[in-house]
Amino acid sequence: PKSIPTVFANNNQKNIQQGEHAIGLELFANTLSGFPATFKTLNSDFIVQEITETGEVCSLTELEPLVDRELERKEKAMLENTTVTKIIEEDDNDDDRGGGDANESSNVVVVKEEIFEEFKKISGSEEDVERLRAFLNTPGVRRGTQPLLQVLEDGGGDGGEGKIGILEPLVLAPSKDKEHRKQLHAFFRQFQLDTDSVTLDNGHPNATNGQNLCIRVHPSSGGGKKRGARDDDNKSKSNKRHKKATPDTRPKWPADLPTTLQFVMCKSGRDTTDALNQLGNLLKCNPKRFQIAGTKDKRAVTTQRISVYKYRAYRLASLNKACKDIKIGNFTYVERPLYFGKSMGNAFIICLRNIDDRLKETVIAGINALCETGTINYFGAQRFGNVSSTTQDASETSTGTTHKIGALLLNGKFKEAVDVILQPKMKESTKIKQAKEKYLETKDAQEALRTIPRFMHIERAILEVQAAKGRENDFCGQLTAIPSKMKRMYINAYQSYLWNKVASERVRKFGINTVVEGDLVAIIDDEDNGKTAEEIQKHSDEAYDKGLKRGENLKKVKLVTAEDVSKNAFDPSDVVLPVPGHAVIYPSWAVTKADGEDDKTLDGKALFHELAMNKDGVDLELTKHSIMEFSMRSYPGDYRRLFLKPKDLECEFMRYDDPKIDLLKTDMDAFVKKKMKNTDKDDDGDKKVEKKGGKLLAAKLSFKLGAGNYATMILRELTKAQAREYSSHENGDK
Repeated sequence: PKSIPTVFANNNQKNIQQGEHAIGLELFANTLSGFPATFKTLNSDFIVQEITETGEVCSLTELEPLVDRELERKEKAMLENTTVTKIIEEDDNDDDRGGGDANESSNVVVVKEEIFEEFKKISGSEEDVERLRAFLNTPGVRRGTQPLLQVLEDGGGDGGEGKIGILEPLVLAPSKDKEHRKQLHAFFRQFQLDTDSVTLDNGHPNATNGQNLCIRVHPSSGGGKKRGARDDDNKSKSNKRHKKATPDTRPKWPADLPTTLQFVMCKSGRDTTDALNQLGNLLKCNPKRFQIAGTKDKRAVTTQRISVYKYRAYRLASLNKACKDIKIGNFTYVERPLYFGKSMGNAFIICLRNIDDRLKETVIAGINALCETGTINYFGAQRFGNVSSTTQDASETSTGTTHKIGALLLNGKFKEAVDVILQPKMKESTKIKQAKEKYLETKDAQEALRTIPRFMHIERAILEVQAAKGRENDFCGQLTAIPSKMKRMYINAYQSYLWNKVASERVRKFGINTVVEGDLVAIIDDEDNGKTAEEIQKHSDEAYDKGLKRGENLKKVKLVTAEDVSKNAFDPSDVVLPVPGHAVIYPSWAVTKADGEDDKTLDGKALFHELAMNKDGVDLELTKHSIMEFSMRSYPGDYRRLFLKPKDLECEFMRYDDPKIDLLKTDMDAFVKKKMKNTDKDDDGDKKVEKKGGKLLAAKLSFKLGAGNYATMILRELTKAQAREYSSHENGDK
C-alpha cells in the first residue's frame, strides 16, 4: 500500500509539513496517528553510543590509565631482571674535593653479568661485550637513569657550569648475516633502546673492507644523531639554519608497544570538533592528530572512540581534571588508527517528554508499527542545516539552506552562495545576528572579523579573504578558502536532497517495504557472513592498509528482474537508491499502464536529472565552471538503503514532576557529580528516576541504527513529525 501523509491539525504543523517537503520528507510508512512530544530538553535526554565494527557498544567505564600501569609493572620487572645494585667503596682523599670521610660508599645500579653472557653468545665478540658493558652502565643510557653532569668544551674552563653531555650511540662490529642482526635488534628491545642499521665509512674504527653494515644502539635519553638523520656532517654544518644539537630528553617510545593510543570519549553538550580542539589545546598539539570513526550530535551525551599517534595514556588521562563536559578513559594501544566509517552505527537512548496521558496507546501502537514496517530511510533535517536564514518564508523555517548553497555552487553562482552563507540565521544568538546585519549594511569585512566568533569557521574563512586588498569581489577565492570538509558538506547536502525527493517518488509509486522490477538491491558476499569479531577486525585493518575509505569502495548492486520478483529473491531491506554521482548506476522501473496501454519504463537516472534541472537548474553531468571541487565530477556517489528498521527497539514509560530532572543514566554520571532534584534513592544507591505519583509522562526509547542513519527519522515516523526539539534560547542569547 502507498504511504499517506498525516493530516496536520494546526498552522504550526502545516508549516513544519511544508518545511519538510522542501527537503524531500514527504511521506510516512504508515497511516497511524502521531502525538506531540519534546526531545532534547536536557543533553541527557539524547544518548548516543558508537557501535564498533565488531558490534560492541562503546561505553566509558574507567578514567585511569590502567594500561600504562601494566606497562610500568613490566618495565619494573625488566629492570629487576636485568640489573643489580652494588655498593661501591670510593677513596676520597683529594684536597680539591673538600672535607668528609676518607672513604665513602654509594649504591650503583649496574646491569647483571648474565645479560652480558647472553649477549656474548649472540655477538661472539669480546670487544663488543666490553664496550656494551661500559655503554649500558653509563648513566642516561638505560630507561630510568639520568645523565651525569659533564663539562663540555664550550662550557669548560674555570667557573664553567656543568651541562648534560650528548651521549653517543654504540656502534657494534659489522655483520653480513641478516639473521644475526635480527637477534641483536631483539636483544636490545628488552632495554627499550632504539636500534638501527648503518653503513660505516672505511675510515671508521669499526669498519672493515666489505663488511661495513653495523647495528647502532641509541641511548634512551637521546643524544647523538636521531634515527634517519644524515651522516654527512659537512652538509649539516654548511646549512645556516642548522641548530646546535641538544640532548633529546623525551622518553623513548617502548619498542614493543603499538604506536596508536585509542580511548573512549564521553561528552555532553559539545560538538565533536570543539571537544577535540580542547584536547589538542591542552596537549599543545594539532587537533588533526586525533582520528575518529564519525562525528556525534552536539545537544546530546555521546560516547565514541578516538585514536591518536604516539601519546601515552597517562598524558591523556591527566586532561580529565581540566576538561569541561568531557571525560576520556578506557585506554588501549592498537596497531592502526580509526578512520571515518570504521563503525557499525550507533546505539540510541532517547527520552520523549510532555506526552499526553491519553495518548499512551497511540505511542504503543506507533512502536509496534515501527518494529513491523520501519520507516523510509530519509536523510534527516540536520543534513541540511537546522538553522535557516531569517529572510526565508515561515514554511521553510524548520529546514536549512545547506542544500540550496550546494545548488548555487554547482551552478557557479558564487556571489549568491556567499550572500546566503553570511545571512543571519534564526537560531543564532542576538550578538551574532547583529554582527551579520551590520556587515550586510556596511560590507566591512575587517569589522565583521572583530565581532564574529572564532568558532564560525566558514564565515570567518570567507571574510578573511574578503578583507584582503583587492579581493572584495573574489567570490570564488572566498569560497575555496572554506575548509575542505565544510565545502563538501554543501554538495553532499544537495545530493541528499535529490535522494530524499526520488525516495518519496519511488515509495509513492510502488509502496513501502516492496521489491519491484527495476529496483537496485545491495549484494552481500557470502564470505562476509558468520565472521568472528577477530575476523571482522582483521578485514577492517586490511581495508585500512589498502587505503580503502568510505565512498571509494561502493556497495555491489544489481537490477532486480521480473524473475527475481516472482521468486522473492530479495528482501525489502536489500533495496537501495543511488546517491547521485559519476560512479553509480541507476534503477529503471517498469510502470504498468491502465486501460490496456503499453507498459513503460521509469528511468531513475532521468528522474534525478529532471528533478535537479527543473527545480534548481543544475546539470548533474555538465560543469558550468572550472572549479572541480564544486562539480559533480568530483563526487562518485554512493548507495543508500531505502527502508529503515530500528534494531532492538524498546519503549518504557516514566513519570516525573520536575522538568529539569535527568531521567536517563549516562556514562558521564559515574564521573561527574550532579545535583539531582526530587529524586529518590533505591537500596543500591542508584538514581530512581520514576516516581509513581509524578504528574508528567515521558517515554524512554532505546534502539540501534546502522552508520549514516538518522534517529530523528525514527522519531518523525513515531510522532508523525509532531516531536519538537526543545530550545531554551529561541528568543535571545544562549
